[in-house]
Amino acid sequence: MKNPNNLPRPQKDLPVSLMQALEKRRSIRKWSDTSVSEQELSNLLWAACGITKKKQGRTKSKRTAPSACNSQAIRVYVLHEKGVFLYNEETHGLIEIANDDVRQYIGTQKMMKSAPLGLVFVADVSRMTSPFLRREEARQFSAWVDTGYISQNVYLYCAAANMGTVVLSLVDREKLHGLMHLQAHEKIVLTQVVGHLV
Repeated sequence: MKNPNNLPRPQKDLPVSLMQALEKRRSIRKWSDTSVSEQELSNLLWAACGITKKKQGRTKSKRTAPSACNSQAIRVYVLHEKGVFLYNEETHGLIEIANDDVRQYIGTQKMMKSAPLGLVFVADVSRMTSPFLRREEARQFSAWVDTGYISQNVYLYCAAANMGTVVLSLVDREKLHGLMHLQAHEKIVLTQVVGHLV
């Protein structure tokens, strides 16, 4: 891992209301070739699971998405033309994991490989330390549910920002796991692609 790359402050004053974003929310599978700007990426990642209340003492920070037992086990990775990055919500920055462009492995459907940006939701099982998450079944269920919250936040931001997105479950997880240099305790749950509307 390399040093964190701080993102610009997220813009929290978009003119589209929550109700309007809910009405506009759609799964969109076509994008323009326009790259996602650094500011848009900052907004997107903060909406996904950014910090809304900083940790104090032993109390964990709070994120824009809930998580089982506040484990905050879902980590968001960014697949970009410049490489693979881990979103560090505590610093609101990116940590470079690899400098290879692996976006073609974001999903198994050909049309998905053209998206300018990919998100990979990874469950870090080592963060699931609560007694309620001891069973494998409970950890797996929580990972899927918590990913759903984060993914929906991405959908709502994209609707508000006039961008397109779709979540993917058809993923070669084993291949992508290796390309992202993940550890055994890190499990890919879903992926999501993002781009500007045509």
